[in-house]
Formats: sequence, structure tokens, C-alpha cells
Amino acid sequence: MNESILLLPSLDKINAKLLVLNGAISLLTTLRAYDEALDLAERLIALDPGATGTRTQCHGLAAKAELNFKLGNSQLAESLVPQAVLACDASKEHMASLIVKSFVAIDLVDAGQYAKGITTSLTLVQQFQTVGTGSNWLAAVEEALARAYLKTGNMERAEHFGTLAYDRAQLAKDLEWQEKTSETMAAIKQAQGQLAAAIAYYQTNLAFKKKVLNDQQQKNLAYQRVKFETQDKANQMALLEQKNKTLSTEKALQQNEYQNLILLLTLGAVVLAILGAWLFNTLRLKNMFRVSAQVDGLTQVSNRAHFTACAQAAFNDAASSVSLVLFDMDFFKKINDTYGHPAGDWVLKTVCTTVKDQLQTADCLGRLGGEEFALCLPNSSDEKAAALAERCRAAIAAVDTHPSGFDFSITASFGIATRKAHEASSFEETLVAADKALYFSKNEGRNRVTVYQHSGAY
Repeated sequence: MNESILLLPSLDKINAKLLVLNGAISLLTTLRAYDEALDLAERLIALDPGATGTRTQCHGLAAKAELNFKLGNSQLAESLVPQAVLACDASKEHMASLIVKSFVAIDLVDAGQYAKGITTSLTLVQQFQTVGTGSNWLAAVEEALARAYLKTGNMERAEHFGTLAYDRAQLAKDLEWQEKTSETMAAIKQAQGQLAAAIAYYQTNLAFKKKVLNDQQQKNLAYQRVKFETQDKANQMALLEQKNKTLSTEKALQQNEYQNLILLLTLGAVVLAILGAWLFNTLRLKNMFRVSAQVDGLTQVSNRAHFTACAQAAFNDAASSVSLVLFDMDFFKKINDTYGHPAGDWVLKTVCTTVKDQLQTADCLGRLGGEEFALCLPNSSDEKAAALAERCRAAIAAVDTHPSGFDFSITASFGIATRKAHEASSFEETLVAADKALYFSKNEGRNRVTVYQHSGAY
């Protein structure tokens, strides 16, 4: 991508430049590097300065609108939509025009304007049928319709559009939409009282969440590694260039030995300063890369990969018992839907701080994904783990949510499993057992602690 962007000035045809910038914007969007993608969207718009109704204006304004929606700048994004639709219609990019309109329809549902969202989305579904049904955005609109009908109590329509979106996402094998549509179908089945079907969809959703998390983590790690290597190469080139300048200067000043000596000392100090700055920057970037690979960006606890590594290390000591505690927030989606994602983020960060206050130095807290967390407790037992989990549960239930800007209650459900000393159970097997105990807690009414027993009793 970087090499293609560097070649842009040498390209004569605007369509070639459009292809390069569109590809780069799509890649950066999947990496969630929205600010960098916005810069490229502006470059795309600037390919035809002052022009209207061109493909570059269509795709550039469409990308700018989508990215601002993703960044939460709904007001700015909505102001861009009419311009984008006008440009796309004028350039006969009808599918792009529908996709831009989809941003608005989905945002209406996300904002709780369900009636307006349903009306807008139904019109779009009909238009997609005319232009073509191969776009993932049709699945996105159908999924939004399903959520809107679910919120308004129309279970039949919710299931109809939820199933369409789910089947379309499965056919396209798009992980992000497979995760989203399976979560929506689980909520619909739960609202219909079909608990077995709801659990099946929730299990499918959990599997997709894990895949999406792993996929996003691998992409982000690769992206950060490339950025680091690019910066490192740039630093090395700057250092080589400075060294070349130093040699040229030394040759030019050979006529005056005294001045040459003074200049060499000065240049040596400059080179040392550059080397020191380069070394400092390199070490800082390496440390940032290491931390980003281990820590969850929102909650500042271990991410899934780092937590798994820590837990595996604890399980390698067969002479010691190890307890795993899984917990997740009860009805967390309802908090996001009712009070907004900023309030949901506040809850996740506050819960992690609350739980960390209960832990000992050797204990490890990690975020597995979404609102699901895990504790690894070395040298523990079912009794100790249950006591700790109960303290955490009570502390979470006692959290004052007023600082979030809203007053509401939060609770969490816990599941515990222990690998006793000299037992053969692996980390994966113990994690599955803890997950079963967690599901038992949720099925029994939530806001409780359950300990898994090998006999099958809880």
C-alpha cells in the first residue's frame, strides 16, 4: 500500500489513482486506522478539484462519510451524504449511492430512531434488489432492520430480516457480519422465548467474536510492525544522509586544519545526538509495540493473547493448582443500546479497575473480547477462587455509575474451574469447564458465582 501511494505522482490516469487510493482506504478501514484513511479520502476528493459528479468525488465523499460515521461524527457524516449521493448518481455509480444511503439508515437504527430507520431501510432493500444483491451492505441494512423490528416488538419481521442478513453473511463468509448477524439472531430468539435456539446463536456468535478478535489482532500487529519497520528505515536513511553530508563537509574544510578540527568535533556531536535520538525513538517504538501486543487498548488489562500466554505458563507447573475464573457483564448490550457506547466503555474500564483492586500480585486479569473477561489464579483452589469471585461480584454490583453521566445498575456472572495439582487437565480443558460454569450462572438468573465440579454438579 505504501509503495503504491508513493507511485501516485507518476501515474497519469485518474482512474489508476482512484484504484490505488480506494484500495488503501479499504485496507486502513479494516485496520481501524480511520484518521489515516480520512487523509487518503481527502486526497481522493482533491484529484478533481472543483469538479462535481465524478467517480473520484463519489468514492472520496462516500469514504469520508463512512469514516466519520465510524468515528462517531454523525452530524458531519450526515452533512456529507447528500453531496456523496449526488456525485455517485451523476457518475452512474448506483451501488455506491445505495451504500452511502445505507450509512444513514443504519445510523438511524443505532441512534434509536426505529420508525424512521425502518422506513428508510425498507426503501433501500427494494433498491438493492434492483441494482444487485451481492453487496455486504444489503446484509448490513437487513441486520439493522431486524434490530429495529426487534426493538419495536415485531418479532415476525425481525426474524425475517435477521435470517436474510445472517444467511447473506454466511454466504459471503464475512467474519464481521457473521458475528453481527449471529448476535442479532440470538437476541431475536431470546425475545421469542426460543432459548435453545438463542443459546445456539450465542455460541455461534462467541466463536465468530473470537475469530474476529484474532483476525483484528493479527492485522493490527502486522500493521504496527510495518509502521515500525518503515520508521526504522527512514531513521537509518536520515542517519546515512547525515553521514554523507559530514564526509563532504570534512573534504571541503581540509585547507584549514584548525577549523577542520572544530568542525569535526561539532559534527561528531551532531551525529551522536542523531544516534541518541534514533536509539531513543527505536527503543520507545519497540516498547510501544510490545505493550500494544499485550494490553487491551480500552481497559488496559491483558489482551486475549497475552492472558492466554500467562495462563499457559501457570498451567505448565503441574505441581501447583490453578483456577480460572470467567466473567462477563450482564445485559451489557442493553447498556450500550440505552446509554450509548461511551457509557459502555466507562463500565468496562471501571469494572476492570474494581476487579484489579481485589487481586494479588500473581493473579492475571485479561479481556477475552467484548464484555467477557478472565482471571488466572495460580496456587488457588475452588474455595479461594469462589471467595475472590464473590468479592468481585459484590464490588461490581456496588459500583456507583453516576460518574458515567447516567444512573443504572451493573452486575456480572462468574464461572470457576480449577486444575488441581498433579491433575492432567490442560488450560483449554479448564477454560471450557469455567465457560460451562459461567453459562450455568447466566441461565440461573445472572449476578452469581458458579464453581464447576467434575461430577457435573455445580
